[in-house]
Amino acid sequence: MADSAELDVLTKALNDYCARHHIADKDGRERIAIRVMMLFGQGVSDLVQLSAELERGSV
Repeated sequence: MADSAELDVLTKALNDYCARHHIADKDGRERIAIRVMMLFGQGVSDLVQLSAELERGSV
């Protein structure tokens, strides 16, 4: 479970990644949101780390 500060970080990671990669459609954003939540579930909660992992495509 994420607290409000963590939710802010997760949301920023999602929004930043989608903006960088021009992902605006619901399905695309949902796919990235799932990746963000999977990373969070693996213990990645830092914005820089989340961004790096998303860029690497790991999950």
